[in-house]
Amino acid sequence: MTTAISARSLFEQPAMTLLRMTSGLLVTHCLYVAAALGIADLLKDSAATTPELAGTLCVDEEALHRVLRFLSGQGVFEETARRTFANSPLSEFLRTDVAGSLRSLVMFRGGPDTSTALSELLFTVTTGKPSFEKLRGMEMFGQQRRNRDQGLMFDDAMTALTALWAPEIAAAYEFAPWGSVMDVGGGNGLLLAEILKMYPELRGVLAEQPEVLERTSQRGFFSGELANRVRFESCDFFQGIPVGCRAYLLK
Repeated sequence: MTTAISARSLFEQPAMTLLRMTSGLLVTHCLYVAAALGIADLLKDSAATTPELAGTLCVDEEALHRVLRFLSGQGVFEETARRTFANSPLSEFLRTDVAGSLRSLVMFRGGPDTSTALSELLFTVTTGKPSFEKLRGMEMFGQQRRNRDQGLMFDDAMTALTALWAPEIAAAYEFAPWGSVMDVGGGNGLLLAEILKMYPELRGVLAEQPEVLERTSQRGFFSGELANRVRFESCDFFQGIPVGCRAYLLK
C-alpha cells in the first residue's frame, strides 16, 4: 500500500529544510548584484521597468530581470507589474541614503574576496590555515592595506554591522566603574563612541591599525565633547595590545 504525501507534509520534511538552506549562496550573490548596481537607490522615488533599469546601468536586461524576480520572491523588491519593480521594506535597507543601510555589508559579504575565501573553507578546516592566504598570498588585512577601496568597504561593512546593536551593547553592561575602556580593533569607533555617550565620566581608547585610524578621524563619531575623552592608539593587535586601561573590549 502506497501512502500519499501531501505537498505541505513534503515541504516540512527535514530534507526539504536542508534543501532550502542551500539556496543561501544564491540569495547572497543576488543581493550583492543588487547592492553593487545600486538598484534600491534607483527605485527610491518610484518603480521602474527592467528595460529602464538595464538601460541606465548598461547591463543585460534579461539577466537583470531574472535576478530581480528571484529577489522579489524573497521579499526583496516588489514586482508591481510585468517586468516592473519597486522597493520593498527589505530593499529599502539596500539604499545608501537611509539610516541603518546594510548595502556596504551586503557588498562585503557577497563580494569576490569573501566568496572566494569561503569557497576554500574545506582547506581551512583541513589544514587550520586561512584560505585567504592560500588564494591571495597574504592575510586579509594585508590585502586591505594594499587596496584602499577594499579597506574602506570593510570599514563601512563593519560599521553597518555594529550600528545594528551598538546602543544595546552600551546599555547592557555597566562600563562606568572601570573609568577607562579600550576597544581593541574597534574600526571606526562607533561602538566606543556609543559607550562614551552613555557614561559621561568614562574615558576611552581606540586601538587599531594605523591606516584604519587615519580613516576613523574622518568619520566624526568622536565629535564635540567626545573628542576630549578618547585617545587613538596605533597597534597591530595580532602582535600586542597597548596598556593603560582598566577594561578591554573586543567585539
